[in-house]
Amino acid sequence: MKKYLKLGITAVLVIALIVGCYYQMTHRKTKAAEDDVEVTQLEQVLSRQLDTSYPPTPREVIKFYNRIIECAYGGEYDTEQFDRLAAQARKLMDEELLAENPLDLYKTRFLEELAVYKEESRKILQTSVCATDEVQFTEIEGKKGAYVAAAYFMKEKQGEFTRTYQTYLLRQDKDKRWKILTYHISAAPQED
Repeated sequence: MKKYLKLGITAVLVIALIVGCYYQMTHRKTKAAEDDVEVTQLEQVLSRQLDTSYPPTPREVIKFYNRIIECAYGGEYDTEQFDRLAAQARKLMDEELLAENPLDLYKTRFLEELAVYKEESRKILQTSVCATDEVQFTEIEGKKGAYVAAAYFMKEKQGEFTRTYQTYLLRQDKDKRWKILTYHISAAPQED
């Protein structure tokens, strides 16, 4: 009888061990390797391959351009990262705009504008782009063009909040990619 008692206790312990291992393996929290790595917006913007993953619509071009602006005006980055941000922004620009803004001049003006924002303690809190049905299409010298409105919500030095509006004019290039031709400060959109 002692033999059967020992055998029964051993069997119960083995079953308990198997059930415990099974429970541990199926109920523990698992993390994928990518969950451990948080990718910042700056890294996302810098890593986007615009040659193979170019935004398909005028609105998407401005949305990506706004992400570049948010990184430039609000983030921490080194000189090499700034150069890459400027390069990404320039990939969204029409040849005509690029010709008027050679790389060195563009980077100098960009740095000057960033310095003014920093000096005035301005911070871009939010950017937005008009709805798809608000994009206005036109023709520019025989090519497709589009007007896209964007808004920038900012916090100023004194704790005041301001909103700035810009209208971008984009033109399709020979590869049918929408490129920024020009932009200007615009009035607030009219409420219906």
